[in-house]
Amino acid sequence: MKILLLALVFCSYVQASWSCFVVEGGCPNKNVTFWLYTNATRDNPTQIRPMRIDPALFQPPRPVYIIIHGYTGHRDFSPNTEIRPELLDKKAVYVISVDFGPLVRHPCFKEAILNALLISECLGQLINNLVNPGIINKDDLHLIGFSLGAQVAGQTANYVNHTLHHITGLDPAKPLFVVTHDRHRLNHEDADFVDIIHTNPAERGILKPMGHADFYVNFRDGEQPGCENHKSPGSCSHNRAPEYYAESIASENGFWGIKCHNWHPHAFGRCTLQQTQALMGYPASPNNSGTYFLETYANPPFAAGHKGATITDLTTKLFDKTGVQHIDELEQKLERRYLQIEADALKKSKKLAEA
Repeated sequence: MKILLLALVFCSYVQASWSCFVVEGGCPNKNVTFWLYTNATRDNPTQIRPMRIDPALFQPPRPVYIIIHGYTGHRDFSPNTEIRPELLDKKAVYVISVDFGPLVRHPCFKEAILNALLISECLGQLINNLVNPGIINKDDLHLIGFSLGAQVAGQTANYVNHTLHHITGLDPAKPLFVVTHDRHRLNHEDADFVDIIHTNPAERGILKPMGHADFYVNFRDGEQPGCENHKSPGSCSHNRAPEYYAESIASENGFWGIKCHNWHPHAFGRCTLQQTQALMGYPASPNNSGTYFLETYANPPFAAGHKGATITDLTTKLFDKTGVQHIDELEQKLERRYLQIEADALKKSKKLAEA
């Protein structure tokens, strides 16, 4: 209840102070556009018209990656800027960047979440119009969503005629998604394989396991290594998720994680190098499931290979600190704290603007 009241106060303040809106109408929608990139068109992408798709655009058959940005983003913003060039440089693929920038402008977070319903419906329409007539094979399709975009990927599952093959969630957004119904947030039922990379679970990202395979990177009571002195350490840590994924596409060392069977501190004594290890990111396998932990270096290249598949004292201390609390209760506390910080920051920025 406290979270709901804080969210209502936060959202009411934003709506009264800035021009925020919830889009009306159906799909296709002018505010949700789709851009096809190949090696030949990377500097001049082709806009895909969902109701008039030219099958020749997807010949010869190749894997299709749909990249979905988050709050305040657009098609030339993270995670596109990190992942798209790496995919095009290293792999023979088609990349579709979704652009719904007008619907997720700062500071209209509540409206962005409501607009996500239409965004996911329009993305579902595009996917149906690609898969149903056989323009692409559904098993060649992989959705990669960052932050709010990860939640959009999950909601898209509600609008497709076939089960999605693969969704990767890059630090899926936490604020206002903690207590919502599973239908409105990413979970393991949304695709044949759902893998999650958690990098900022104390603030912007979800803490709970959400997918078939969940990877917790540098899991500790603090920021990602190298983000400590950033002007916004939380944002830096959140943005590490697409950076790690991009590097994983061609990494020689690989982001190896070690599997731990549950969240209780006593289990960590059994998480040795003899336990199951799995690769995170681009090479993540649907044969792997469960919760994995790994460490990285503070600067690129981040991947530490098998040396990173370890449980540190910092991780153990965090579990000792939080293990007595139910994870749902802890998640709600973290969400409430983040919403309060954001509300205070908005009030401060408005006062400065009026001064």
